[in-house]
Amino acid sequence: MQTTTRKLKWLLALVLIFGGFTIYNFFGVLAGDSANKQYAWVFKLVSEFGLFLSVIISVGYFHHWLIAAEEHEESKRTMRESLVKYVDGILLNSVKRGFAGITDKGLDFGEIMHGLSPGDYVYWQITFDPRFKHQYKDMENAINSGVHFRMIILKPECVVGELRSREITGFGRQEFHDYAKLFKISLEDVAARIEKTAAGSLGVFVSEGLPSVPLFIVIRKKSEKVEIYSSFYLSAPIPSMPYLNWESELKSGSRDGVESESWSFGDLFLEYFEKRWALEREKFAAPTASEPAKSDDFIYAPASARQFCSKLCQQ
Repeated sequence: MQTTTRKLKWLLALVLIFGGFTIYNFFGVLAGDSANKQYAWVFKLVSEFGLFLSVIISVGYFHHWLIAAEEHEESKRTMRESLVKYVDGILLNSVKRGFAGITDKGLDFGEIMHGLSPGDYVYWQITFDPRFKHQYKDMENAINSGVHFRMIILKPECVVGELRSREITGFGRQEFHDYAKLFKISLEDVAARIEKTAAGSLGVFVSEGLPSVPLFIVIRKKSEKVEIYSSFYLSAPIPSMPYLNWESELKSGSRDGVESESWSFGDLFLEYFEKRWALEREKFAAPTASEPAKSDDFIYAPASARQFCSKLCQQ
């Protein structure tokens, strides 16, 4: 709708420019005709008005193309800088630390998946999400197109799950465990359908460790940006919880820790996920005799990418 309106505005501008010039020429000829001397002043007035209209619209037209766009960008930059200073002062360095906003409701990861590009990475840590059964096809398509997913989910009927099921509202103990099982089975189904030639990959560790926070990280390799969504495990089920949105630059090499003056939550969340991932990978790669890691605690696809899927983002 906006595009159509914009086109109509430019069409109107062109009609006025050429229409004004046509009026100027036509009535200029009539004013110079000796047979119309008594109306010459009227024709001359209309002719000059046509020229005035054509010139004014032309000037406005070229101003928009040559100057206004640059002025608009400059005003946006100025406003953004002023806003950042204001918000940072009111919300205690929130912009400096990467805060970008709060979702109105639960995270719509299906919408985010539609915006992913080949080469992007998604890190996802969660107990389970009952909405996934409606979104698994989006993940499958994203993986086949070249997106890499790394996930840490909660092991069904583990001690942590038992504790979480007691404090959450809206899920009974058995229902909680059933959803955890369904989430794991759904991811196994996705892995089974991934094409052997898929450009992307899926790696999932089924963990008994503390889930800490619901965490969804998107690493956009092309723009070198990191988008992070974090929430809290409170009494409400996570699908209905809002998420905090953080943003940061994708850095190669070491990141700034919390002891640094320039730390950001983006760096801290990435560091945390990488630590959790390393712990799960170590447990799977080198199981102890007393507590061996089961093969079904690591879900991966395609089959040829088992070793690759144990890794995180390749920078």
